[in-house]
Amino acid sequence: MSVIEGVQAAQARLDAAVALGAVVCRDDQAALAQAAALDAEVPRRQLAGLAITIKDWIDVAGLACEGEALERTGRMPERDATAVARLRAAGAIVIAKTQPGAEHPIHGRCHHPLDAERTPGGSSSGEAALIGAGASLVGLGSDSGGSIRLPAAWCGVFGFKPSFGLVPNTGHFPRVGGRHDGRTVIGPLAASAADLLTIMSVICGPDGVDPDCVPVPLRAPSSVDPRGLRVAVVEEAAWAPAGSTRAAVQAAVSRLADLGCVIVDEPLPAHLDEALDITLRYWGRSALSGAAADRQLGDWDRFSGRFTRAAAGFDIIVGPVVADVAPVHRPLEGDDYVFTLPWSLTGWPAVSVPAGTDPATELPLAVQVAAPRWHDHVVLAAASWLGAWSVASKANAR
Repeated sequence: MSVIEGVQAAQARLDAAVALGAVVCRDDQAALAQAAALDAEVPRRQLAGLAITIKDWIDVAGLACEGEALERTGRMPERDATAVARLRAAGAIVIAKTQPGAEHPIHGRCHHPLDAERTPGGSSSGEAALIGAGASLVGLGSDSGGSIRLPAAWCGVFGFKPSFGLVPNTGHFPRVGGRHDGRTVIGPLAASAADLLTIMSVICGPDGVDPDCVPVPLRAPSSVDPRGLRVAVVEEAAWAPAGSTRAAVQAAVSRLADLGCVIVDEPLPAHLDEALDITLRYWGRSALSGAAADRQLGDWDRFSGRFTRAAAGFDIIVGPVVADVAPVHRPLEGDDYVFTLPWSLTGWPAVSVPAGTDPATELPLAVQVAAPRWHDHVVLAAASWLGAWSVASKANAR
């Protein structure tokens, strides 16, 4: 198949999924022109012809980037975000920008790929919905508290939050006071675990612009031997998830044990209540005085330090992504993200891995795997051990 034929097929899949409300803008002619240029190239680039979709908080030159802000309506970036530029340089072709929330003030509602009455989660809503529907194979989202992992879990796809500082945030909006949110990271959502690595291998590394991005190499997941890895399970306490979610976590733990991992009996206290409290105060930081804001950031640092010390000696941490399957459409709340927040506050890598379906609703289940900062290769390896393909991909294959 030529590159241009591949892009045309990808555009047809977007056309078939228009009812999802997942796409906010696209330029089919520009994508086809890029495809024609790639067809003429010899040798082929690493990702030649890979059709990708991009969350509408990440700049793509020539496509509007509005986020969820009415005041940004019609904003047209002149250059790509660093991550997008790197993917394009490797031969990928952007075919659409996607909804940055399940309820958009301009573009309306984004629907769950398996049940239009339910939410896909957010805020990388359009990405998860399209990939869950088989309308896109891979794309970029962003995560500051669970915005990749939660929608990935509800839509039955893979969603990876890298270590903070591994991928440049240059070209990501919104900014807070001229600076990026100190938890925000750009990362991939995909139909397969292998595609997470494909994207990460291209977008990592400093760009000389983002001061928070450091020269830490992404090690090869294939180098990780599961035998002897120490695995902790997140203590759920008062936030006990649904029975099917707990069963999915236990199944993942059993799979890791079968591979030779050492499962630690004592649950890891994740201090979920404290993580939620810190995050809710951070989200409301614009109302804080300077001294109060400093105290709040101090609480964040202390939480991160204490959690890091508590988790010392563990190689992998397993737990829920979210308590239950996707609910009917409603505003998302802080409680929805309680299981994803600790890894955002610590800057650790974490991935949402599809884990089958709930017997009662037939909606996707997921588990979350995390590891200490800069051990992204361990998290990506675990994703491949636990689930090679998304729920949607398995269904489409049948």
